[in-house]
Amino acid sequence: MRLLPVGIAMLWLCSMNSAYAACAKDSSGIDSLGHRYSVYTFDTIQTTFHAPRVYEFGKNIPRDWAEFGRRTVSKKGLITIGAVAVSTAALMLVDQDVTDGAQRFGRWAGIDATRKNDNAIKFYVGGTKVNMLDLPQNFNTTLYFIAEGWPSITFATGLLVNGLIKHDERDVRTASQFAECYIAMGITAQLFKHISGRQSPFVSTERGGKWQFFTNLKKYQKSVPEHDAFPSGHMATAMATVTILATNYPELKFIRPVGYTMMGLVGYAMINNGVHWISDYPLAIALGYTYAKIATSRGITIKAIERMGPQEEGKGKLTIGPSLMMDGSVGIGLHLAL
Repeated sequence: MRLLPVGIAMLWLCSMNSAYAACAKDSSGIDSLGHRYSVYTFDTIQTTFHAPRVYEFGKNIPRDWAEFGRRTVSKKGLITIGAVAVSTAALMLVDQDVTDGAQRFGRWAGIDATRKNDNAIKFYVGGTKVNMLDLPQNFNTTLYFIAEGWPSITFATGLLVNGLIKHDERDVRTASQFAECYIAMGITAQLFKHISGRQSPFVSTERGGKWQFFTNLKKYQKSVPEHDAFPSGHMATAMATVTILATNYPELKFIRPVGYTMMGLVGYAMINNGVHWISDYPLAIALGYTYAKIATSRGITIKAIERMGPQEEGKGKLTIGPSLMMDGSVGIGLHLAL
């Protein structure tokens, strides 16, 4: 079981690499300012990915928060807020029933809900053990692990290294967008958690979990599971990851169906192990999607292009071939397609 998360990650990376290899970039080079770029064309859209500066993702974070605020109060944003509020309220009515049902199904299917990890990387600071990396030891914990920070960081690092080696600025820009999105979104999610103060199912003292708004920071840190269920940071991270990849790699058609399927499995795993309620997910999904779209709007230039249809591709072409003459005989003629 220790190799399960590694195996899942390798299968994902291999499938990504196999499909990605079939789509080479159109061109790349250095612009007038000395910055590298890569151009990709998909369908009728040509996208130029500009190489990010080393600390660009950090400088963009305050602007991301400002843009998030602007989008939130826009007409479309207010509609989204309404949809999130209504769906969250509706799911809160069935939170406990959904949790109980999911856990009953897990027991029936033999899915161990216990969070089991092995300390793969640890060190000591002044006699205190610090767990740097915990690897999951059962199926449910593996699903939970997929949406945690380490797999995302590892994946982004792989894109960065590949992009630097191959001078592919799409990969480098995507890695930068991951870092930018995760930090900006993560801090926003933490703000909501501190405001809502909702109990996780496994420590809940009432049906649906108790809400303790604006919990004292010291009290929050002393017992985090008592206050950090809403919204789900794992689900927000998963949604952001799928959205960034699907936006930057549109030729990889499997990203969305595979990504959304994994999100569903992760969502179930977090209910099964009692970490989250189902109503913790709508806001998390909205946060992940919005911050991903903000991040992917930076460092790129998009241009619509016209592609010739099958009937237009031969226009203007001069060919030599057999020709039927006026008297019925066959000869050789020049043909110009108009």
